[in-house]
Amino acid sequence: MSLFLNGRTYNCLVCPSSSPSCTEQHHPLQRLISYDELLAKYARKVNRDQYDPIGIYTCPYCALDRLTVDALYEHSRDSHRPARVENVPAVHCPVCVCFRLEKSPALLGPPYTTGSLSEHMLSRHCFASTHQYRDELKLRSDFCCDGEYELIRFMATFLPPAIISSDVVARYGNDDDHSLSTAKQMPPTVLCPICLEHIDPASGKSLALCAHQFHSPCIDRWLEEKKCCPVCRCDCS
Repeated sequence: MSLFLNGRTYNCLVCPSSSPSCTEQHHPLQRLISYDELLAKYARKVNRDQYDPIGIYTCPYCALDRLTVDALYEHSRDSHRPARVENVPAVHCPVCVCFRLEKSPALLGPPYTTGSLSEHMLSRHCFASTHQYRDELKLRSDFCCDGEYELIRFMATFLPPAIISSDVVARYGNDDDHSLSTAKQMPPTVLCPICLEHIDPASGKSLALCAHQFHSPCIDRWLEEKKCCPVCRCDCS
């Protein structure tokens, strides 16, 4: 369900996706960010070594806005205590809404309950180790042929290593390099570079020459228009 305000597109973070409209003025809204806007506002500036913080998210519980992905996680974890959980509505994930990510859960539970936003972000927008995060970041920084957009979208969508090396390790276990212990290790996280969704082994597809992995429907649609790998541009004709 989309709303158009002052020439911008928003989605309600509380109403079910099937609702035709939102009539509650107090419901938090998440703005949908376009390809052009993300690049125009957050591409690295000339003579700058780092990217500006990507503060594009709205808290679905209190409507605090302009949050980065890590600030959203920390705010939802620390600022909404479970004193009156029964009065807190189920909500949508602002990250999934903003980037229209597939397979996002319909509604998330109140803070400090099973299926809450912070729990969802640890499982959906986080890697099992700092090594995985840095490898994926380097992949997009060095090779993605769509340039900065894929890199910026990655940084906006996934929690940084500071979160990985604290909350995730505390939740699942630890070893010397901040990855999960063998007994408690999560399944390896492999992302489709096209849609940024996790790749299930049953739905994955590798290109013969470069071995990069994708969802079968994603890479099939890509190859209909471009005869090259979207990551390294290896010829696939």
